[in-house]
Amino acid sequence: MSLDIGGKGKQIIHAGIQGAGCSIPADVEGGDFFAFIPLGEDQLIIAIGDVMGKGMRAAGQMKELCTILHACTRKELSLLEIINQLAEIGGKRLHRAGSFATLCLISYEQQHNCLTCLSAGHPSPVIFSGRNIHVPRVRGVALGFLEEYQGTRPEQVILSSGDVVILYTDGLLEARDANGQNYGLNRLKEIVAANTCLDAVELQEVILNDLFTFTGCRQQRDDVTLVILKKDLEKGGECHGDQGK
Repeated sequence: MSLDIGGKGKQIIHAGIQGAGCSIPADVEGGDFFAFIPLGEDQLIIAIGDVMGKGMRAAGQMKELCTILHACTRKELSLLEIINQLAEIGGKRLHRAGSFATLCLISYEQQHNCLTCLSAGHPSPVIFSGRNIHVPRVRGVALGFLEEYQGTRPEQVILSSGDVVILYTDGLLEARDANGQNYGLNRLKEIVAANTCLDAVELQEVILNDLFTFTGCRQQRDDVTLVILKKDLEKGGECHGDQGK
């Protein structure tokens, strides 16, 4: 099931995965986007991206990319085929407009507990499994620079019960406090590692509260988008994060 929250947030529970996402625009509308796309009962596609700039122009280009993405997922294409079509169709439109977009694309298949990811110029997801942290080594050229996708092959990760996956746009890490210091990846990792026992929605709230405390709720220069995925605990399973000590 999925639930929209105010148009800028969404929660989903599908294929054994909890998902929570939120996008905070720096302007009235922003160019960041994320999507949860269920495919049958066993698969979930997750996307997060960042169109160059902000405001109405970036928002319009973002909506075009989302439309193309949803159309691609209805064709039962592989993750690599989806990102190739996004590069070919959406990338050409972005290029003509003098723009570009970064994108991280993930597929999760419940039958094999397998997460597959690709990146087109976007930060890789961060995966928390017990006390271990793994960042898939997926790289690629942002959409809009080339006529087809160019990047590493998809990387696959087997998720265990209770694992947490974090996706974000650079606006989150580059959010600044009163002294001009960035929030940064290390702080994000620390707050997640200390709270992996929470469900996806609770963890999202903890991260955003920490972000707002850090920035003093100051207006930021870039959109901020955060997506949390958590593999459901198996029946009778235990949480082994810091809060589970």
